[in-house]
Amino acid sequence: MIVRGRSQGEVEVRSFALSDMVRYGYTGLRYMQPGANAAVTQASAMGIPPIQRAVRLRSEAVAGLCLDVLEGEGPLAKDVENWQAKLFDQQRYNEYQTRHDFWETVEESLCYRGNAYIWKLKDAGRVISWYALHPDQVTCTKSQQWTVEVQEGYVDPVGRGAAKYKGLNPDTILHIRGHGAGGALEAPSPVSVFRDTMNRSISRMHHETRMWQRGGAVQLAVTFPPGVTQNQANEWREAWQATYEGTGGDTTAIVGGGASIQPIGLTPADSRFVEMAHLSTEDAGQIMGVPSSLLMVQLEKSQDLEHDLGIWLRFGLGPGLERIENAISADEDLFPPGIACYAHFDTNGFVRGDILTEANVMHLRIQDGTLTPDEARALLGMPPHPDGVGAIPQITPVGGGPNPTMNGAVPADPMPAMNGAGT
Repeated sequence: MIVRGRSQGEVEVRSFALSDMVRYGYTGLRYMQPGANAAVTQASAMGIPPIQRAVRLRSEAVAGLCLDVLEGEGPLAKDVENWQAKLFDQQRYNEYQTRHDFWETVEESLCYRGNAYIWKLKDAGRVISWYALHPDQVTCTKSQQWTVEVQEGYVDPVGRGAAKYKGLNPDTILHIRGHGAGGALEAPSPVSVFRDTMNRSISRMHHETRMWQRGGAVQLAVTFPPGVTQNQANEWREAWQATYEGTGGDTTAIVGGGASIQPIGLTPADSRFVEMAHLSTEDAGQIMGVPSSLLMVQLEKSQDLEHDLGIWLRFGLGPGLERIENAISADEDLFPPGIACYAHFDTNGFVRGDILTEANVMHLRIQDGTLTPDEARALLGMPPHPDGVGAIPQITPVGGGPNPTMNGAVPADPMPAMNGAGT
C-alpha cells in the first residue's frame, strides 16, 4: 500500500480487512456468496489437517481390531469357531483389500459420508468374500435398492470392468447406516451437516495461502513527500515489486527522494482468522467423536492417555463399533435367522495405561487371585514357572492383608504344626 501525504505533517496509515466491513452490512465476501458453502466436499474436508487426522485415527483404530463371533451375553459370552469367524479372520478379504484396508474403508466412508457399503460375493448361500465399496460408486435409488457403478480406479467385485449394476438389494449390498436423519433411507454426510464449520477452516487455509503467495520479504507501507504524482508512485511500485516482493525477493530495502517506510503487520481480523486453526481442531474432535488431545495438538491439559482412550471408546468409537456390529449381525446372509451367535469387535486391549500403571494393575490382579502368576506371564509372552508353582492363585484371605514382601524370604507360618498335640 502506497500512501502520499498532502502536507508536511505526520501521516497516519490505517489498514483494514474486508471482513471488518461485514459489521456494516457488507455482503460481498466470496464465502458469503450463494452456493459458496456448497464447495465443501469430501476432498476439501480431507484437506483440513485436524479433520483428516480424526478420520485417520478412527479408521485405523477400527482396522486394528479383530472382529470375532460370540455366543452368549456378558460374562458368559464365548468365542465361536464357525465359517463366519473364518471369514472375519482372513488376512485378505478380497483380491483388492486386506482385512485392514477393508475396515479402514468402511470407517472412512462412515466418517466422511455417513454411510458404508459392502458388496457380498456368495457361493451356495454363504459369503465367501466381501468388498468395501467407495461411496462414490453407490447410489441409493429407493428403499433397499442401490445402483453400483464400477469404473477404473475403484474396486470391481464382479471382475468385468467398467459397468453399472442397477436394482441391487440386500442379497448383494450390506448397507451400514451412520448417525442422523432418523427415518431417512441414508444418513446425512457429516461434511454436509457441518458445512459451515468446515467452510470456515477451508477459508482460513485459503486466506493463509493467499497471504504467503502475495507476501513479500518485507510487508510495509511507503509514504512519499508532497509533489510525488500518482504516475511516479506507480512506477516506483513496479520497481519495488520486481526487486523485493515474492519469496525470493531481496530483504534489504533502499529508498530515496524523501520516502519513508512503515512496517505493517497483520490486522486484528487477519490475526483472529489465523487463530482459527485451534478452533478447527476442537471442531474436528466434536464432529468426528475423537478427543482433541489425540489430534496432535494439546489444547487443554490431558489427564492421561488411559483416561482419553477410555472416554473415546465409551462415547465415541464404541457406539460406532456397535453400529457396524449390529448391521453385520442383522444381515441374513452372514447370520441366518435362528443362529445364536453374533459379530463383536474385541476391544479388550484398546484402553491401555502407561508402563508403570500396567505393571501395578497386573500386580494387583495377581495379588487378589484374578490372575495366576503363569497367566500374567503368558500375557507378557513369558513361559510359565517351573513345577507348576505359577498355577497356584494368590488369594488374600477375607479381612487379611496382602502377603508381605520379605526380600525373597518365606514368612513364618502363623499357625505352626502342633505335632498332633492339642492346645
